[in-house]
Amino acid sequence: MAAWFYTDLLATQQGPVDESTLLDLNRSGQLKAKSLVWREGMEGWIPFRDIAADLFAREAAANEGDATSQPDGESSPAVPIGVCAHSGRIYPAAEMLPYGAALIGPDCRDDFLQRLMEVGAESIADATEKTQDFVGFWWRTLSSLLDYLIKMIPSGLFMVPYYITAVYAGSQAPGSDPDSIEGITGMSVMMVAAYGFGMLGTLAFSIFYETWMVGKYQATLGKIIIGAKVVNPDGSRLTYKRAFVRWLAKKPLNFILVWIPSTAAFVLVVAMTVSLAERGDDAGASAMLGMMTGLFVYLAVLALCSGVYWMAAFDSEKRALHDRIAATRVVKK
Repeated sequence: MAAWFYTDLLATQQGPVDESTLLDLNRSGQLKAKSLVWREGMEGWIPFRDIAADLFAREAAANEGDATSQPDGESSPAVPIGVCAHSGRIYPAAEMLPYGAALIGPDCRDDFLQRLMEVGAESIADATEKTQDFVGFWWRTLSSLLDYLIKMIPSGLFMVPYYITAVYAGSQAPGSDPDSIEGITGMSVMMVAAYGFGMLGTLAFSIFYETWMVGKYQATLGKIIIGAKVVNPDGSRLTYKRAFVRWLAKKPLNFILVWIPSTAAFVLVVAMTVSLAERGDDAGASAMLGMMTGLFVYLAVLALCSGVYWMAAFDSEKRALHDRIAATRVVKK
């Protein structure tokens, strides 16, 4: 029998256990349809619902005395399953009570009937079909803002050497020899080095933060706060490799597609306006007009290029460009 690992109700890894124990945990409510399971040889963690039908089929075969004819890993006669809309547990469909489009597990009937007596009849969606509730554009924008604020402090710590160097350089006597290592030239080299260290540290932290958080917890802190997680199209957990690919598509690629065109448009408009102003009489007014025009063009191009993000507002699955490239989805927990 395969040794299975699973996540409990607190999303903590447990195991190893055998197949019969997984089914017992499901019946007791400690393992639900959306709980994740894994065994050696699998690429990643998958929801329990994806393997439950095979486990129930092998259990039924074993109860009928055919266990020896169905080795582990081979198919047994199919057993239709359903997900209880009241508890989230999985049962053979034949044992469940239908209620509208939903199914209620045999162990949950009394609790469900008690609930109906207390709150009255209500419409309950079918929990058996795998559905994903995608997180909308504005909620995703909020989570990105929260992540930005969360990363400010640790990212700022990497810039401390630069700030110290800049303050020290500003306190030096203006008569220092610019050609000596103690002079302005030397301080400039130190400031550039400190700034480079700070930027590399900030970059490394950004990679670690998003790759590790999404790979381990399926979400950054910003997404955890709004109750969202990042998943594969089938709802399964991302590997660390996939999480890193998502960071590459989200940060460096989007930076190239958004900020470089916007900045280039601004510089081009200002340069053209200043060039024309040099030929006119009122250079000051022309330069001011150029700056205002450049700013307007910059904002316009920025808004257009930001379509890599706001396309999520119009996509049926709320995908931004990096979601399409990395084949990920952002869904509600």
